[in-house]
Amino acid sequence: MRILLLCEGNAEDVAASSGYAKSLLDALRAAGHDVHSGDVDLRGSYRWAAAARMFSPRRRRWAVRYHTGELPFQLRSRNAATAIAKAGTPLDAILQIGATFSPEGRGPVPYFQYCDSSMRMSADAGHSWAAALGERELASVIARERRVYDRATAIFTFSEFVRQSFVKQVGIPADKVIASYVGPNLDLASIRPRTARPPDAPPTILFVGKEFERKGGDVLLAAFRRVRTHLADVRLTIIGPPDLKVDDPGVTSLGFLRKDDPESLRVLTEAYANADVFCLPTRYEPFGIVILEAMFHGLPCIATRDWSIPEMIRDGETGFTVPVGDEVTLADRLTSLLADPARARAMGDAGLAHARERFTWPNVAERITREMQRRLGVTSPGRDAARHAAVGAGGRG
Repeated sequence: MRILLLCEGNAEDVAASSGYAKSLLDALRAAGHDVHSGDVDLRGSYRWAAAARMFSPRRRRWAVRYHTGELPFQLRSRNAATAIAKAGTPLDAILQIGATFSPEGRGPVPYFQYCDSSMRMSADAGHSWAAALGERELASVIARERRVYDRATAIFTFSEFVRQSFVKQVGIPADKVIASYVGPNLDLASIRPRTARPPDAPPTILFVGKEFERKGGDVLLAAFRRVRTHLADVRLTIIGPPDLKVDDPGVTSLGFLRKDDPESLRVLTEAYANADVFCLPTRYEPFGIVILEAMFHGLPCIATRDWSIPEMIRDGETGFTVPVGDEVTLADRLTSLLADPARARAMGDAGLAHARERFTWPNVAERITREMQRRLGVTSPGRDAARHAAVGAGGRG
């Protein structure tokens, strides 16, 4: 198939869409599809105009308005039209990440969406983007997203939980939403097999997340202090927050690490290899790809028992899930795993097997393209190309 992948940012770069745009792009190409990428992000005069119109003295609110407001939506949609025209014809389909723009100028070319959440889904979460918007602003964004969803041929979601949210909260017909899942944003071939922890090595917890409070970093710190009353030599490694200051004994903060920087990637890989347990007691997490990455490193995982997380972490089998904000239960689960390396290793192995079975990019690409072809009635590349050649120049209007 000939597909145009549209997203905010350059999908050829790991920095776009938290890295999963490039992972998806590479997987589709590896499956033999002709995939082009289009960047709808705002730059130059568009960026300045959107930033000025959406200004707020509160930085987070300004960022959310810039990302979700009407003018930025319109300007990104213009960029989408430019990308579609540049891609030329025939296109079999457009695959769009998110709903912060509309694929204008596509003519009869169908478009599909790949989503980790919706604004409707995040509206009830106090630590989501929706919390920064007023009631009328939020209603406007939700209505605008709904129009984008309604025109899509189908919507692919990161999880069954997100799929159910689109059906029950957004109101999209069930047969139009497909859980295609997601994969890790790392090179699986670079992961070294886990080795037993040396007897003199301190048990170590790993946290990875840039938004420390939303990801529950403060809850983990409180739980960590409890764990140290039982295991005095335990260590906690924190990766993500760029300016975090922590004075607690046993805690090391490595700051923000970019995967496209070789030295940062080396430090991140070593942190996974040296950890015994991965922990993310997040307050809001539509999915949590970082949990997958920990699973692929063979780590047992402990995280919140809400949203899509139970689809990754099978409680008591591949790790543990705990209530939001429950530092006491979190400390208990951490202590039990750190004090029993054999059990932790067994859970990590089970998590790795589960991740390999469901959460890989080749599997995602296969699910997406199979469903695309079914809905488009594609039986062979040659037939499909001929069909779109017939609509030719009329395809962009």
